[in-house]
Amino acid sequence: MAKKRSTHRYSPKERRQVEHIEQSEEARGHSPQEAKAIAYATVNKRSPAKHRFSAKEDREAEHVAESEEARGKSPEEAKRIGYATVNKRRSGKA
Repeated sequence: MAKKRSTHRYSPKERRQVEHIEQSEEARGHSPQEAKAIAYATVNKRSPAKHRFSAKEDREAEHVAESEEARGKSPEEAKRIGYATVNKRRSGKA
């Protein structure tokens, strides 16, 4: 039987950090949804080099970015659109 590849995007330590930041932000008066968003954004900012996308997702984003650049978008905007598209597909909304 083949070993199933883990799809976890965050380490246990990062999950604990998210939980702690989320609680702190709620204590500061933020809504639970806003506190969660702040917590994940903070953890992501602390480890920007860590891979949050699989190699396949990176290739997809690069392909979309190349297409967008060919349509006249700036490289920065094209990259943003590429990863937004991958995120949308990942969440099942596309």
